[in-house]
Amino acid sequence: MDSLNANVPSSAASRPDGDPPTRVLLVMEPGGLRDQLARIVALEGHDIACAERLETARLAVVKDRYDLVIVTPELPDGSGLEMAEMLQRLRPSSKVMVASPSSCFEDAVDAMRRGAVDYLSLPMEPASIRIRITQALGKCRFDREREQRLLRLKSICRKLNSARHEISQQVDLLCTDLAHAYQEIAGQLSEVAMVSEFRTLLRQELDVESLLRTALEYLLTRTGPTNAAVFLPGENSEYNLGAYVNYSCPRETATVLLQHLGEHVCPQMERETDIVRFADAKVFAEFIGGEPTLVAGSQVVAFSAMHDDECMAVIVLFRSEDEPFGEQLPTMIDALRSIFAEQIATIIRIHHRGQPEWPREALGDDDAETEGEWGLAA
Repeated sequence: MDSLNANVPSSAASRPDGDPPTRVLLVMEPGGLRDQLARIVALEGHDIACAERLETARLAVVKDRYDLVIVTPELPDGSGLEMAEMLQRLRPSSKVMVASPSSCFEDAVDAMRRGAVDYLSLPMEPASIRIRITQALGKCRFDREREQRLLRLKSICRKLNSARHEISQQVDLLCTDLAHAYQEIAGQLSEVAMVSEFRTLLRQELDVESLLRTALEYLLTRTGPTNAAVFLPGENSEYNLGAYVNYSCPRETATVLLQHLGEHVCPQMERETDIVRFADAKVFAEFIGGEPTLVAGSQVVAFSAMHDDECMAVIVLFRSEDEPFGEQLPTMIDALRSIFAEQIATIIRIHHRGQPEWPREALGDDDAETEGEWGLAA
């Protein structure tokens, strides 16, 4: 097997365009044809390598990249046209020219079909050979630049695709955040509207009975059907039933249940600022210290309505555990109970129900002769 002979002409270092010299591989036996082609290639400033056998040429193109390979059809170990087929698969941008001193039209067609870009039918003038070699190298340069552009485009596409995925993820996160923000704002606006509506309704009521009825009716539109009881503070720290709604309690036990709640729940809740919620009747009974059987199988919600650190009312809601209260109930109650307590305090103030007494200025100068203090009946 022959070795690969390489020749780098001195003119290669001084190419005017500054590009690296192109590389040309001559695959043919030594002789006048190879010497002639080598001189023409060298005068153009290209790197030259020579191989006498097909196997040597195959190894050379696998190891290194050549811009142009010039072969003769007849080689000691095979047909030079096999190089055209090999380069077509291995390095599409590299070009193959076939040079033959004995050629015919069929040979040229066969060479083109196998991938050759040109067929030199020798003998030819050196100028014509130089032109044909330049044209072949131009095709190689064009294909190689196109290949580089495609590689750059693929790289850009990968980066753009990666950026698209990243932006898509960020957009998804932004959409999620916007959806959450919208839900939060919508909830706040809904709460503001609810509070404004409830306040408007209660301000129209100036007696306790109408106030309790309006408040319970509004509350039940939000909670759905439920048992409800409102206890109001009375004398000696006792609480009296102010209003109730019987949704599912049997009539024969309703009175006992309401009395039981008033005696046990109100003392526990009058200073409790949190909204208490029990899904288990036993736990609720332990909390109030009462009998669990009265509210067995029920879910219970209890809360106080405070105004200026004074309990204006205690409200208890309960219904079957098969119809649990919604998760938004505590938020709604917390927004409404202060308005309810404030309106009760307003009615009490209007009707002088909170420790009433006549102003001393109205008693005159002879108040020493009065037998006692005047007051309004509670």
